[in-house]
Amino acid sequence: MPQGFDDKNEKLADTGFIIEKIKQRPINRKKLLRRTAITFFLAIIFGIVACFTFLLLQPVFSDRLYPEAQPEPVSLPEENVQNELTPEEMYAADSAIAASEALSLEATQKDQIDQAIASYSFNASDYNKMMSSLKSVASDVGKSIVTVTAVTNDTNWFSDSFESSGQASGVIIANNGTNYFIAVPSSAIKNAEKIRITFFDGSVATARLSLTDNITGISVISVRLNALSETTREKVLTSQLGSSNSGNLTGLPVIAVGSPIGIQGSISYGIITSEKTPLGLEDSYYKLITTDIYGSSLGTGVLANLSGQVIGLIDMSYNTKDLPNHICAIGITELKSLFEDLSNGRDRAYLGVHGTTIPGDILTQMEIPQGAYIKHTEMDSPAMQAGIQSGDIITSINGVDVLSYEQFISRLEQCSPDDIITITVMRQSPTGYVELEIEATLSSSTGE
Repeated sequence: MPQGFDDKNEKLADTGFIIEKIKQRPINRKKLLRRTAITFFLAIIFGIVACFTFLLLQPVFSDRLYPEAQPEPVSLPEENVQNELTPEEMYAADSAIAASEALSLEATQKDQIDQAIASYSFNASDYNKMMSSLKSVASDVGKSIVTVTAVTNDTNWFSDSFESSGQASGVIIANNGTNYFIAVPSSAIKNAEKIRITFFDGSVATARLSLTDNITGISVISVRLNALSETTREKVLTSQLGSSNSGNLTGLPVIAVGSPIGIQGSISYGIITSEKTPLGLEDSYYKLITTDIYGSSLGTGVLANLSGQVIGLIDMSYNTKDLPNHICAIGITELKSLFEDLSNGRDRAYLGVHGTTIPGDILTQMEIPQGAYIKHTEMDSPAMQAGIQSGDIITSINGVDVLSYEQFISRLEQCSPDDIITITVMRQSPTGYVELEIEATLSSSTGE
């Protein structure tokens, strides 16, 4: 140290000042590393908490700031079975049309038309045009048909996992702007871990089960529109649901589309051989349509008329033993309200009765009260537990008169599971019919 610096210190010491030397504090590396690690760990914890908080609260804030428009509920036009044309009305309508045509055509023109038709000779070209026309209708209907594949993960004997699947044809019954709703046999998607939908153009999407009706064995599944490309959405069609109760369908041509012969995309033509045959299912008045189309006992799909309207959902489980392979279907008219409920996720009430409407002439002859005649009740059903018996005639439900079995089912469809309803029945006794009021607690006929 320089001499001058020491002399200066001595002089400062003589004045009474304390002189200190400031040395740099040694760095504790272990403590520094520990603090750095703690800070880093706390930063990670804070980041995780902030991330989870954002994920949890973001949907809430998004819903409040940018609420998503609720899709419109599915609504299908209901048909009144009593609006069905009687043979007399059909004859009167045909007579009126014939009279109108007779007035509009002169006798000479009519003779010329008759002669032209009689002299025309149909050939193979005409037949080809007719079949091409039918195929065109079937192709349009096919745009609303999808292949439903139920996928499950299985394990073989060697413990190797693999995907197994079953297929059936479904039909697009509604589109609420957010989802396509598809009707399909419940057996086709039973125990499925994933439901895969293949549209007519080959596009594939995953579906979600809405509800299943345990009475008919029909399920409705849904596919989000945004799961498909815009090109596919422009091509896919929602089926036109026609009527299975308009006039007399027996003898009219019909097209089976979907997989009537057990092969996806197959088409068959034929005629309706019978219609409006009651299926006899509980709490319903579904009708069966039969055809002369020979198909597979595992066939699925739809029956369509020549206007391209769906008039029946193919279900081969109701075939008779002597005609196991003739295509039959459940009439679409009675299915519309079911489709609507299943699409909207609305549970259906279940009572468990089988019934019919007694013809008016028998009511008069045998002096039977008018109402819904109960044939029998299902075992352990709400109806049986409430004491409803075979032979009872239901005349009102919750104070509203019932004049037929169809009316009773319509009233029941307006109820919900767990509702307690009051049913007025007329029960035969040795001295005539006596009126009873019975309370029944409804259960559900639907589920996921």
